[in-house]
Amino acid sequence: MNAQQSLIEMGITPEVAQRALQQTHGNLEAAVNYIFSGEVSDDQPVNQPQSAPMPGFAPGSLSGVMTNQIDDDEDDDSSSSERELSPPLPPRDSPGFSGMSEGVEIEIQSPKKSLVTDPTVVIPLPHSLFENYFALFSLSMCQYLPHLMAKPELGDLMYNPKWAQGSSDPSTSFIQQLQRLCSVVNASFSDRCYVSAKLFAAVLDAPLKRKLAEAEHLHEVLPSFIRSLIHALEECGCYAEDQIRSLFVSSALSSECKSLLSVLQFMPEEYESSLYAMFNALLYPELEEGEESGNSLLDLAPVLTIVFDEMDADTEVTSNRGVDVPLEFYPQLYTKSVKDAIVRPLQQQRKAAQERSRQVLAEMNGLKSYQGKDTLKFINSTLDYLQRDNQSKEIIDKLESLKNSIADHKTQRKNEYKELSQKLHGEWNLSHPTYLINEAMERGLIDEPYLLAMVVLSPGHYLQRSRSGQWKMIRTDSNMIRISDCAPSQVQATIRQHTTFPSKTPLMLLYVKSSHVSVDTIVSKSLESNEGITNFLRIDQEELNKE
Repeated sequence: MNAQQSLIEMGITPEVAQRALQQTHGNLEAAVNYIFSGEVSDDQPVNQPQSAPMPGFAPGSLSGVMTNQIDDDEDDDSSSSERELSPPLPPRDSPGFSGMSEGVEIEIQSPKKSLVTDPTVVIPLPHSLFENYFALFSLSMCQYLPHLMAKPELGDLMYNPKWAQGSSDPSTSFIQQLQRLCSVVNASFSDRCYVSAKLFAAVLDAPLKRKLAEAEHLHEVLPSFIRSLIHALEECGCYAEDQIRSLFVSSALSSECKSLLSVLQFMPEEYESSLYAMFNALLYPELEEGEESGNSLLDLAPVLTIVFDEMDADTEVTSNRGVDVPLEFYPQLYTKSVKDAIVRPLQQQRKAAQERSRQVLAEMNGLKSYQGKDTLKFINSTLDYLQRDNQSKEIIDKLESLKNSIADHKTQRKNEYKELSQKLHGEWNLSHPTYLINEAMERGLIDEPYLLAMVVLSPGHYLQRSRSGQWKMIRTDSNMIRISDCAPSQVQATIRQHTTFPSKTPLMLLYVKSSHVSVDTIVSKSLESNEGITNFLRIDQEELNKE
């Protein structure tokens, strides 16, 4: 019997068995250990090369993901000239889209929507990659936190007929732009089809422009933009203490210290089978006995931003099945309370189950073979010889009894192995932790999910969830906007497709805690109670009606 058949007899599917043996060069015991890892699944393609580890990244370390802390002491000097703040740099291209999609197709000649129910979209700026992500982040916040964006009473939003193209007075503030965008995004009667990403690029402060000039990756500058958003809102003076900051800033505990973070970041080499698996590699590493990992999330903000870095010139491109990103995510699994109460005991169970499975495999091999000879084959051939020559019935009965005993032991060991394997791949699987989530909810350690609100694949290609749960896929370039309905399964499939290979542009995932998703009645009341927004909407709609 070959190694693959041995694994199949233990309850492993032929696909997984073949893949495990392929990865371990035919070594049966190594294949079993690989299967125990929980990272091989039935729907992975065969011939998956392993990714080379990223230099400087150690699994179980938060240093690779929490590199951007909120720093209140950052120099805010804005006296430098624009030329000093923005030295010449190679342009960061903002690719549009390729291919066609079903749905509404709008040629950008009129600023009016084809249907009033279509979402207001953001048109990217060329050669302004990071600024386009800032605008899309702002769009999502205006959609999911509109009652907070509309709370400041600014009086006059200074209407300019070309405001949506980014034309503004030099005195225009960040919060004014937020309220303008918030108004047309959430007003049910607004016909405003699109706004330009220049809307926010035009009001970036000097320190942020300096960071833009220096940054090479989105995760290096996005926290500074979030910080600017926090300061813009806090300066209005109409919120409770730390109300705004606590929306965006989480905290984490590493083995070295406590950190504040607003963005969690992963490199292309850190892609795993699922978003949970990617978090596991950082926070739940396989530890030797006696080792202790201090990596945990502590306070979780309602808005969670995750960035998958784009590929560099030296990124090793590897093919896999893509990353499974849940539409409902439970980052609470990675808090210290859940880790201590549930995950650590589960890790010990996994370790014991893996060790016992190896013992069971050794016992099965011992029953199958003795000194390289197939035991049952030897007994069967002996029985055939004795029965053919009518030899002693007593010897035949003893051999039959021995044969049945070996078969019974093999069945028991195989069933035990199958049960352990099912638990390792099912309720004890940290990469698809349904059991963990249910257990934590029953114990009151997890309250509610975080909902995936926006997926930015590139500045001209993003997926957006409405507050009611309807997904739209939006693709834009300088001439055309395409809007199509998107089923939840299509959202996940699209993300997997775009994470099969490292992307040329960063991927940005925005999650919002479900209890912080505003209901339409509150949104409408917030807009109507703000006189500046109400007047701006009226004037903007009158301007659109002239088209």
